Amino acid sequence: MWEVIQSGGPLMVPLAACAILAIGYSIERFWVFSQLPSHGEAQESLERLEHALRDGGTAQVVAECNEGRGLLNFVFASLLRRYDTLRIEQQEFKETNEEIMRLAQAGGGGEVSRFMVMQRELTDLKDELVIETEESARAYLGKHLPILNTIGNISPLIGLLGTILGMIIAFESIAVAGAGDPRVVAGGISQALVTTASGLIIAIPTIVSYRYLARRADKMLEHVEMYGHAFSNALITTGQRQEAAGR
Repeated sequence: MWEVIQSGGPLMVPLAACAILAIGYSIERFWVFSQLPSHGEAQESLERLEHALRDGGTAQVVAECNEGRGLLNFVFASLLRRYDTLRIEQQEFKETNEEIMRLAQAGGGGEVSRFMVMQRELTDLKDELVIETEESARAYLGKHLPILNTIGNISPLIGLLGTILGMIIAFESIAVAGAGDPRVVAGGISQALVTTASGLIIAIPTIVSYRYLARRADKMLEHVEMYGHAFSNALITTGQRQEAAGR
């Protein structure tokens, strides 16, 4: 077997690297997906953080997230960081919004204008958290998948390059020694065939693995978004209550 690999020439080095990376990242993703929470576990995690949010505020949720791990913990922590950032941004524009409400009231808008401005702030906040839920879940579930996709696409191309180089070597040998002895072109043909076969052997299972994992990630994304949106609503509701209590 080692002699066959050696006969493939220098391009067997990048092909071997592709094989090692494909195997390693596939195993890592399969293990990560095997640890994904069930519906019951996800609901329990959501309720635990909602209780922490009601009892201890965002500080308690931060402590809970720092102790946890896994997909939902990653998404909830991302939502919490994004929510804090958005609240800071809203505070920075608070004077501007109050001025808009004063002008609207002066123009006869009354409390309706205040309600519309506040509703717009909540809508923008919710939309941003929805986007953050999807982006953070995709970042966790799709980690390393682009590498698998790339390996599956370039491995046959590397093998084809090895085929071309092998044929060049074979024709150069014929040009030098003539076509009378088959052993003259055996090395080049062997390199051509070995690299082509190696590229396909690496690409086929890698593409199959990538397709399966990508499909699994898409299904899990729908599962995670439901709990991410519920946690976003809890963050917004708690924030509104705290703001109302502070007035």
